[in-house]
Amino acid sequence: MSYKSYIKCYKDELDFISKDIIFTGKVLYKEGLVTSHAGNISVKHKDSIIITKTGRMLGFLKKEDLITVSIDKPQEKDKEASSELIVHREIYKKTDAKAIIHAHPIYATSLTFKMERYFEPIDNEGKLFIGTVPIVDVEKATASLELAQEVSSVLKEYNLCLVKTHGVFVKADSLNYALKLCSDLEFCAKIYTLARL
Repeated sequence: MSYKSYIKCYKDELDFISKDIIFTGKVLYKEGLVTSHAGNISVKHKDSIIITKTGRMLGFLKKEDLITVSIDKPQEKDKEASSELIVHREIYKKTDAKAIIHAHPIYATSLTFKMERYFEPIDNEGKLFIGTVPIVDVEKATASLELAQEVSSVLKEYNLCLVKTHGVFVKADSLNYALKLCSDLEFCAKIYTLARL
């Protein structure tokens, strides 16, 4: 089934997007890629971003836990959105992203404490589907302009990047693919860690 025909199963595109975000949040939480109140998810829709609100539990999202904000113009209601909105906005402005996941996978994040510039998977699947993963190192690794500029610049060339001591940002043309990359990355990081023990 194509992406467009899949959307037709729902009332409208916005209904599909909200259900897609809710489903993605459940999987991220079940896989242990986020803790109870951490991480954020967004989807680009025309000139807007539909993003999870700040402090929401990704594993138990409802429609009211999502907010629509402008891609270009900061506004008063931005305060309700995830604190990482600044990073999502910059990624959408600078790249071809249609969907973004920010998560805190334990194994992948742990590797950033030992590695400097890149994570290179050693398993066959990782080499095939993930490849080189850049590691961004900034002074303020959460919700800062510096983080937004660095991550968005890296994601012009890559689909995902790790942030030293913090987590991962993944961009893709759909949430489904962003979720796959996020899950694959953690699997590769586990194999890398266990193989090196």
